[in-house]
Amino acid sequence: MTVVTDLSAARVPVGVTGAGEWMYLVREGGWSALTDSSPIFLVTVLPQGAAFHADLRDRLITVGLDPSLADTFPVYLSVRLGLTSHSEFWQQGALDWLEREGGTEAFVPELEVLVKTGRTQRICHTARRLVREARSQRSE
Repeated sequence: MTVVTDLSAARVPVGVTGAGEWMYLVREGGWSALTDSSPIFLVTVLPQGAAFHADLRDRLITVGLDPSLADTFPVYLSVRLGLTSHSEFWQQGALDWLEREGGTEAFVPELEVLVKTGRTQRICHTARRLVREARSQRSE
């Protein structure tokens, strides 16, 4: 396990195994796969946008690992956590990420829920627009 970065205000260590699996240090002292547990601190990636990947690449290089591993970081978990959060801040952060970075098609079910349950009218309207755009791209 090579620690690459830390996330959230709690500075949770995040690393990658030799097999390319992203892990985080659990309080009890063991490591857990990010994809197994989707820890809530992953939402802290959202405000960083594309800068997150650039920083992660730099950190991978610093520790002597292949920078392309940054592309395997499960950002989709961060977006999903934001979209399903009860927090206006994280809902909006996830929508902002999707508008900047794309990939909306993978989150249509979560966006459809936000259309009805978003914390603000802006969130509901943005989610509706993203669902429409994703559906029109599918039909093309």
